[in-house]
Amino acid sequence: MDQVEEVKSKVDLVEVISSYLPLKKMGRNLGGLCPFHSEKTPSFMVSPERQVWKCFGCAEGGDVFTFLEKIEGWDFREALEELAKRAGVKLKFFEPTDKSQIREKLIEINKLTVKLYSHLLNNHPAGERARKYLTGRGIKKETWEKFRLGYSPDSWDTLFNFFVKHKIPVSDVAMSGLVVARSGNDRSFYDRFRDRLVFPLADSRGTVMGFSGRVLDSTAKEAKYVNTSETPIFQKGALLFGLDIGRSAIRDKNEAVLVEGEFDVLSSHQAGVENVVASKGTALTDKQAAMLSRLAENVVLCFDTDIAGDSASRRGIELLDMAGVTVRVADLGSAKDPDEFAQKDPKGFGAAISKASNIYDYLIDSAVERFDPATADGQKKIGREILPILSKISDDLVRAHYIEKLARVLGLDVGLVAQAVEKKTADLGGGPTASANGGLHGVNTTMEDYFLALFLAGDKVVSRIVEMIDPSDFSGEAQRLFWKAVRDIIKHSKSNSPAKIVHVLPKDFNDFVDQLYLINISPAFSEKELWGQEAFKTAREIKITSLRRQQMAIAVSLEEAQKKADSKEVGRLTKKIDELLKQRSELEQI
Repeated sequence: MDQVEEVKSKVDLVEVISSYLPLKKMGRNLGGLCPFHSEKTPSFMVSPERQVWKCFGCAEGGDVFTFLEKIEGWDFREALEELAKRAGVKLKFFEPTDKSQIREKLIEINKLTVKLYSHLLNNHPAGERARKYLTGRGIKKETWEKFRLGYSPDSWDTLFNFFVKHKIPVSDVAMSGLVVARSGNDRSFYDRFRDRLVFPLADSRGTVMGFSGRVLDSTAKEAKYVNTSETPIFQKGALLFGLDIGRSAIRDKNEAVLVEGEFDVLSSHQAGVENVVASKGTALTDKQAAMLSRLAENVVLCFDTDIAGDSASRRGIELLDMAGVTVRVADLGSAKDPDEFAQKDPKGFGAAISKASNIYDYLIDSAVERFDPATADGQKKIGREILPILSKISDDLVRAHYIEKLARVLGLDVGLVAQAVEKKTADLGGGPTASANGGLHGVNTTMEDYFLALFLAGDKVVSRIVEMIDPSDFSGEAQRLFWKAVRDIIKHSKSNSPAKIVHVLPKDFNDFVDQLYLINISPAFSEKELWGQEAFKTAREIKITSLRRQQMAIAVSLEEAQKKADSKEVGRLTKKIDELLKQRSELEQI
């Protein structure tokens, strides 16, 4: 085994992709919203068994290397280096790439920045103002030390000179996002953070990727918060403040409390709620939802904004739902934010988290409080707000439960509400499409591919189906060749297992088999009887389509024979059409 295959065998594609976007179980595969094109219904599929991925919407696909190359903009060597590091494989023939060297340099610069700003906050007279600010807001020293908070002095070049003193090349400093080039001078810089409380922004392992700085003077005209500018290692939407500190508590409780700001996190910890992270006041992103879903099955939203009326919050709810996370929302009562609640009533804050309502109960109840469900206008406004939300619930049983609740509070027939939700679902476009025989499969998946995917999903070969379908019944060349190879293996080896057949297929079929494994097969067909019914129905449909295709081809030849007055050929072709019609009729009656 060469080193590329060694690395590939030691990393899990699902784990890698899940660090970028939420994935949800969909039959034997996992699915999610494609990160490479805009879509509202998931068409991105991952096969854990084959370790491949594909989007049936934009047709991108491949293995773990191609995924990283695509999403990070890396070349193959960079993707290999990163995965080798994760797998603990020491590469023999690859030198570190420029990008990996830049990453290490920027991480080292951030370490130095934490060291300087922490010293200024904790030990230097210049940090006295920041220390008073923190204590004035009820934050204890042990808390701000735990989160490695710092202070940037009211100076234009303290940090820049600190880097110069440590002999950090100016070119590296310029990439750090911590300094700003002076106008017209690419060799002279000033500090981005001046007279600010500084919050390190770290990944889940505690590696500091960037910083956020808050003004100490609430009346200041400049922006309240300033972040490190985006760098090769820092993208704001890819981090959650406090995740490195709260990770173990989130795992232990199987629940994450999601707040908006850094002080919400600090005060929550002091109130004994340590399973808390902040989205930094922005809409939750795919990456953040994926991070939370890997750590816990439950997320409690604890926002000071009106979740019911906030479109960014609703988008975050959809992402968490897609990730298979149960979302609840805490009632802050009269407090303006979690920081105030946790400071004034620590026990009450903890109780509010434990009593959090399911998000869909909260949204329906909120709408009913604001609009009168007894009037036609109120029903219209409630429907306009709630129907799109219910249509995006990915779990059928959960969606049905809340359709029933909405119908009850509106005093309407459940079927009418269900129909309205389905209409909203249809309006969204895209998504899985139903085959003629009722099976669900991916967008742009042909009946022939769906049948072959079903065949591979079975426990054993059904001779009745194998005998029914001939390679010539497939319209696609790849499908014809694949089915011929499968039938030859069955004939000569007497193998009765699709899984075993796959292992002895010629390697030329590997890519085609990968694509078949990525086609979504409903979990219902894990039951043998239902699988058998679906496989037979689909095979019958393919056979009928093939017979219809043959009939049309013969009809063309028959017309030519009639023009030539070739009675013998006309008789032969007419007999052939009659045979095809008889076969079709027999199949259609089954």
